[in-house]
Amino acid sequence: MELDGATYLAQHLPHGLGGRELASEWVTVISSSKQNSLLLGFVTTADQLSEIRLRLDREGNFSSLTACCYADGITLAPGESLESERLVIEGGDSPFALLEGYAKVVKETMKARQVKPIPTGWCSWYYYYGDNKAGDILDNLAAAAETELPLEYILIDDGYQTAIGDWLSVDEEKFPQGMRSLAEEIRAAGHRPGIWTAPFAASSKSQLYAEHPEWVIRDERGDPIVAWQHRGVVDTYGLDLSHPEVQQWLGEIFRTMRGWGHELFKVDFLYAGALAGCRHDPRVTRAQAVRNGLEIIREAIGQEAFLLGCGAPLGPSVGLVDGMRIGPDVAINWHPFWADLTFPAAENALRNSITRYFTHGRFWINDPDCVLVRQKKDQSALTLSEMRTLVTVVGLSGGMVFSGDNLPTLADHRLKYLAKLLPPYGIAARPLDLFESEIPRLLALPIETDFGHWLMLATINWEERTTATTLDLSEIAGEGPYHVFDFWSQRYLGLVWDRLRIERHLPHATKLFLLKKAPDRPDLLASTFHLTGGAVEVKTLQFDGKLLTLEMEKAGTQYGKLFFLVPEPYEVASVRFNGRRRGWQKVVERVIWIGFHLLREARVEIDFRVTA
Repeated sequence: MELDGATYLAQHLPHGLGGRELASEWVTVISSSKQNSLLLGFVTTADQLSEIRLRLDREGNFSSLTACCYADGITLAPGESLESERLVIEGGDSPFALLEGYAKVVKETMKARQVKPIPTGWCSWYYYYGDNKAGDILDNLAAAAETELPLEYILIDDGYQTAIGDWLSVDEEKFPQGMRSLAEEIRAAGHRPGIWTAPFAASSKSQLYAEHPEWVIRDERGDPIVAWQHRGVVDTYGLDLSHPEVQQWLGEIFRTMRGWGHELFKVDFLYAGALAGCRHDPRVTRAQAVRNGLEIIREAIGQEAFLLGCGAPLGPSVGLVDGMRIGPDVAINWHPFWADLTFPAAENALRNSITRYFTHGRFWINDPDCVLVRQKKDQSALTLSEMRTLVTVVGLSGGMVFSGDNLPTLADHRLKYLAKLLPPYGIAARPLDLFESEIPRLLALPIETDFGHWLMLATINWEERTTATTLDLSEIAGEGPYHVFDFWSQRYLGLVWDRLRIERHLPHATKLFLLKKAPDRPDLLASTFHLTGGAVEVKTLQFDGKLLTLEMEKAGTQYGKLFFLVPEPYEVASVRFNGRRRGWQKVVERVIWIGFHLLREARVEIDFRVTA
């Protein structure tokens, strides 16, 4: 069974779509104009999978709008009743306000977990794809120390186990020291160990299935239901999470792994527990089955461990997971190998990371998947433009930042892209054209600090050809003028009043601009040490009329530049870097820059004189 589009829809939209019908899981916003929007959304999500459906007639006109909850064939005894999930219907001028307000209500009703700081780390999957060995983990552990970057977790992904379901049976040829010993080495190196599982499934080749064939979900004929073919070869079945013995086994597995010392648990292919079929307890819905499984895992690993959901029904996961993968796997290729929005591809991963922005910080911490910055000669098919787009969207997502590269072979000029994302800013950019485009191309992230505010604005060319892009800054950011800085090219573009035009916007490329209102005193324009232009690494900035003092703090060693605005009647008299005099470069009249290596902390002082 291949995971083509029809198969995915059968698994994830099992109620089917007929005729001219559109469906949205849990929530939808219908926006006919910026002044007329309607939201329908279920704000409780624990017991039933749900949909919002819009039906059109043959002419494409509105026919009906339906909110559905699915009880999955549960039989009620005489006198019994069943409540649906709670539905909210709200209208308003701003579809964004409706969507973000809905997410806030879900956060409160489902008691979403809130975790800080946002996790960072390294993951083994996207370079080794299950062929990783203990030596590969240790090599990357050593390389992570050399980078000095704040990569908190070392996540051992698929490949250590002998089969899906046999989680405590470790491949001794690849991991001879076992998982407990490896976790101890990770912790001794100053990192936190993490581990991957697909806990709601069992391989047809596993010892688990051989010993307990009654533990899997079956169809009406009694045949086990295939959730997926692992690595395209081995049938893998969904586990019946309503079965008491499965529940006991699940708790034992995760208590053991927690005892190994792991602190982050990536639980993948969770939809396997929500497949339609015959269960031990026929009164358990698919949503309840998944949630029960997650509750068992949470109890086993404790409240302090980080639980990362992946491939999951989203609603039943709220309140139990700390983080959530919000899209398909990223990949070393831009387009999927098949024309399917669910297949691994950088393009597919980015689409979902953008459109599910509103869940971040409300339902959980968003996981946009790993950052891949390596070169083509080091197992990648991404162009420089595509890699920068991946980095930009991950950074603007505000969510988790995990490297998926082989750190020992990662060139310094590519490592710098990863450094610009660390630590995560924590706030998600809003896709301004979410309700106008099939795939949004405009992302806006307002930055607010104690020393100033500005806007990070990204525009993406999803097309296969070079285009010209025009941005109406007055419509996007409000009345100008704005000083505009091109982040990736490190170019000051001048003072722009209304429209900004990109004459050659390359295929799959993202232009990232920093927009700042013209100040009446010397000020920082942009920092290139972090993708937010200074919001993370600049801790203080003060100006007393003659002296501008800027203090920075950022883990690791990184070269970058600071750009400053020098309006009339000020002129630069001298610059000091960590107490020593330093030269500066003039970009244009009234804009200067200085460059240096930041070794964790720095202090920049600029003396000004006032001209007549």
